[in-house]
Amino acid sequence: MQVEKNLILEKEDKSFLRKKWEEILKKIILNKVPSIYKLNQEVVFLNNEEELKNFFSEKNIDIIIKTKIIVITIPLNNFTNLISFLDKIDKLLDDETRIIINYFSISWNFIFKIFSFFKLIKSFKGSLFFSKKTFNIFLNCTNFEISHKLNDVFLPLNVPIISKFLLILVNLFPFLSIFSFANIFYLRKKVRSEKTQKLMSLIIPCRNEENGIVEIIEEAKKYILFPYQIVFVNDLSDDKTLNNMNLVKSRNPEINIKIINANGEGKSRAVDKGVVNSDGYFCAILDADLTVRMNDVNLFYSAISIGNGDLINGSRLIYKLNKNSMRLLNFFGNKFFSIIISYITSSKVTDTLCGTKCFRKNDWDVFEAFRAENKLDDFWGDFNLIFASSFYGYKLIDLPIRYYERVSGETKMKKRFYYFLNMFKLCIVAFSRFKLPLK
Repeated sequence: MQVEKNLILEKEDKSFLRKKWEEILKKIILNKVPSIYKLNQEVVFLNNEEELKNFFSEKNIDIIIKTKIIVITIPLNNFTNLISFLDKIDKLLDDETRIIINYFSISWNFIFKIFSFFKLIKSFKGSLFFSKKTFNIFLNCTNFEISHKLNDVFLPLNVPIISKFLLILVNLFPFLSIFSFANIFYLRKKVRSEKTQKLMSLIIPCRNEENGIVEIIEEAKKYILFPYQIVFVNDLSDDKTLNNMNLVKSRNPEINIKIINANGEGKSRAVDKGVVNSDGYFCAILDADLTVRMNDVNLFYSAISIGNGDLINGSRLIYKLNKNSMRLLNFFGNKFFSIIISYITSSKVTDTLCGTKCFRKNDWDVFEAFRAENKLDDFWGDFNLIFASSFYGYKLIDLPIRYYERVSGETKMKKRFYYFLNMFKLCIVAFSRFKLPLK
């Protein structure tokens, strides 16, 4: 890549405050990077103009493609031509690579002038101080968009007790982030270059769903418009569910059908068995009761394949519910947790317990590691997917779908008060992780 001769405005050694800020920035980001990426050395920090130019080079393309997260510690305020820079690196980056950037907020412009006067920082005469509105003007001219914002900073250096207090305060009241001296964002590509359709595995956990297995296959054959694989997960059924799975597999050799056995530990663990043993580039979790119909699964494939989001979360609560599709207590419970989880994650989530969700298979290890590290005993698995994707800066979007009455069988959400307490406990754990960063 041919970059500008003078890519950034910095000419001299970094100031004391700038060095302190970069130390804080790296600690913040390393806390929000999946452990598996760090273990596999798939995270790169670029700290100056020379490192930028050396890394973003066509001779370095193999390393660039393998990198999951690129962290640019140089504040965007100091770039000579930000649009040109983002346009050129877009041509080198893999579609799934994310960039973490930072810029100094316009609300601190006057304070920076004072710092500059007393020689605490270098002169910022040529720098542009951003508001988020201004930053989006730049992004609108590129193939990048914000997938997530980090609110984990307020001051440019660590002041014992005060820095921690302000950090907790801005996490509890996100609107206060407008007073933060810097903003940190994850960027992702808007438009993907991939033209060929990739395989999607439909993960269908089943426990005593004998009457729905045949209809699942018939619906798939009739409505699905993309390359797919059916992964049935039999979760210790004691009826004819497993027999019917084997039956539809033998009768439909033209369909890629896998049958996996789980250990009866709940939907979350059954889904894990299915995802790990699937062959698709994408995975979608579907409930065996067909309350979400197969023709709507095409919408999930479209959204994930063109890069609209990294986790596509089905939302049953935007359209009007069909009669008898959801119990009244379940409806209000969903609304309750949607409000709480939206606050915890700072992401708008309208339905937390829809069984239909879609993601890239290679992100599953990240989601599972988050569950293990935070000891999230999530029976259904929905909350962990939302929490993990938000914590690590993935773009989560809601996809409105129609929700129908169960085709056959009976609901597994019987012990509603027990599950309510379990979900509330998960929210408390997530609240402490997102809003009270005491580590």
